[in-house]
Amino acid sequence: RLKAARGGGGGGTCPEGCAPPTATMWARRCGAAPGWPSRVKVLMQSFVSASVGFAVFQYMSGADLGYLDLTLPRADEVLCVTQWPLRHSLASWGDGQMWKDWLAYRENMTVFVNEHRCAVTPNVEDRSCSTVHAPLNEMSRNLGIPLIPAASGYSWGNDAIETYGYLFLWMTLCMWIMVTVHDLALLTVRNRNHILDLQSIRKFFPCWRKLWILIGFRCWKRLARGRGVLHRKKNYFQRPGRILAWIGAPLFLVWGIAVFHLIVVPVVTLFFLCYPIRLSRVVIFLNSLAAGVFGVALTIHCIVFLADVDSRQQYAVTWDISNGPLTPCTCGCVYPLNVGRVVTLMLIGVVVAYKAFILAFRCLKGLRRSNWANLMSVLFPVPLNVYEVFWTQPDGQPIQHRKEGEPVQGELAFDPFALMDEQMESGRTTLTLVPTPIADETGPISWKTDQVAAFLKDLGLEQYCEAVRKYNVDGATIVDLLSGSGSTDGFAQLGLTSQLHISKIRAHLARTRSARTRSAFTASGVESRSTPAASTSRKMAGPATITKDLPRKYAHVEYIGCCGFPCRRGEHSGKLRITDSDSEAEDGARQPADDAKDADANDNVPAEYSDTWSERAGHLPKTSSAVSFPVLPEGSKTKL
Repeated sequence: RLKAARGGGGGGTCPEGCAPPTATMWARRCGAAPGWPSRVKVLMQSFVSASVGFAVFQYMSGADLGYLDLTLPRADEVLCVTQWPLRHSLASWGDGQMWKDWLAYRENMTVFVNEHRCAVTPNVEDRSCSTVHAPLNEMSRNLGIPLIPAASGYSWGNDAIETYGYLFLWMTLCMWIMVTVHDLALLTVRNRNHILDLQSIRKFFPCWRKLWILIGFRCWKRLARGRGVLHRKKNYFQRPGRILAWIGAPLFLVWGIAVFHLIVVPVVTLFFLCYPIRLSRVVIFLNSLAAGVFGVALTIHCIVFLADVDSRQQYAVTWDISNGPLTPCTCGCVYPLNVGRVVTLMLIGVVVAYKAFILAFRCLKGLRRSNWANLMSVLFPVPLNVYEVFWTQPDGQPIQHRKEGEPVQGELAFDPFALMDEQMESGRTTLTLVPTPIADETGPISWKTDQVAAFLKDLGLEQYCEAVRKYNVDGATIVDLLSGSGSTDGFAQLGLTSQLHISKIRAHLARTRSARTRSAFTASGVESRSTPAASTSRKMAGPATITKDLPRKYAHVEYIGCCGFPCRRGEHSGKLRITDSDSEAEDGARQPADDAKDADANDNVPAEYSDTWSERAGHLPKTSSAVSFPVLPEGSKTKL
């Protein structure tokens, strides 16, 4: 029994002749072929992301009566024409006459209105757009093009929302295809190595360097640093060039954005059609940047809409009127967008920009080092046990961008795998995730043989100390022996045959804790979180606890989070007998007489009350709380 407790007894191995159990995931057990569960999940996730983009397009292109501010008509009189062009009419795409009208009212709106004006005049009470009466059944039709006779011409700003909608739809379609190709390629080992990073792109596509030069950032950077213009190995206009670079910075920015969207992105997309797997990652990065810029532009545009009512996009509300035997007539009024819809569109722009830039940043790991690439469509929850993240260079020195004693990642809301792809040796390293037990250096499971003997001596069981030292019984061994649910065969070699003594050891071992010293706390009253930079095993700091021990009458509660509200401790209910004591000091200190009373009161603890002793003794990972169970210094009395 002692040998099995100390060495583990080989309980985790399979006996000779038996078949090892299958450890596949649930989809594989249901009959799915290897690799297909991941493919299906990638396809579903990418489709869901694309559907969100399509929903954004539907919102931006599906304007109705609720989008408009009906208290601010753009023209006072009701306009009646024989044919009023409507927005988003599917029948107009295949009608040649509609395309002619589309060009006509954009070239000269006044001529178009005069040519199509109705001969009939509405009733007197219906001439004003502020008091017009319109049938409700006509309000379900699409909104119309804003026709204003007094306007000098058609404003292309009235197509801004639809333009953004179609741009987002196009970008969504492209990103859906690119992300799907990229993630499906990553799921196969053969295609995974074909996706290029930046170093490989420079090698296989050297012509792309001209696209980078055409953007103009390289030229502006050279002028801003005072290097001037290089001609025949000589630099000219160094000082004037620096002044010109900063004065013309807005022009360089506009030029770079225009070239990026009009030349770089289309050219790279055409290359993607020829090399879909190799260029899938870089084309996702560039298109994400382009979508982010469109989102920022929409946000700025909506801010202008909020500041200036006259600049808002306008729509026409139209309805048919009876014109007798004459040509059918359609009347309407023009209204701008209301404030609520403008704010919603601005939030859409912010969200689109944020999500696009986040997707672009997720491509950076794979663009720096292809072996550190990650899926774009699937995200995974990261357990908090990962933090704080510590690792060093192979020689034990701090990594690049970190100093001695600094965690690699200490912010719980940020990437725990940060900087792994930016090291010099990152191209030759990999990552292995292994669950590691939390080492309790002060719990009973970490006791040495002398500490076990001292613990038995404190309980008045000195007769067993010699056998403990003889058989080298440490804390892990005593914990495994007690896991036998009251069996005495393991203790027989120690001469421990009394069930009463075994229950006494079990009861007191679960309640053992160490006295906290004032040096364990900082001046602010919170435990110090000093973490070694080159530790072989990371220690989980856990949440900060209060400095003073809880009084006995509050031993059934614990403090959670920064708010400090109490809740019941489930592990105390029905497990240990805890009596209230008004004479106890505030810091939890007790007299030796109280310890003796508690020891006698728990000598006869039944076995069913000690079913969770191993968790308290450190056999299982403990949850961080205000009350813990480490061990007292050697020779001191145990206490609650």
